[in-house]
Amino acid sequence: MKFLCSSCGACCRAAGKMDGAKYGLPIKKDGSCANLIGNICSIYHTRPNICRVENLNFKEKNQSIKDYFIQATKNCHLLIDAAGLEDSYKVNIKEYN
Repeated sequence: MKFLCSSCGACCRAAGKMDGAKYGLPIKKDGSCANLIGNICSIYHTRPNICRVENLNFKEKNQSIKDYFIQATKNCHLLIDAAGLEDSYKVNIKEYN
């Protein structure tokens, strides 16, 4: 199973609000990660673990990968709303079935 990402950049835009500096992310004055260029991460292939949803260190004990990805996607939806992005960026949760 793979995490479904729409590449909206909402998580990168909220990096400062999510304590990104604590994890070594460079934060711009607007609170976004300095590695975000447009909607694209400029260090995507070498991004830190905090930026990797597939990093199962954040999965709850006894939580399935599917449930972990669904919860992460719901969190993405909240970030998309907070950033004022279009709903078209929201991944349909049913795609995990």
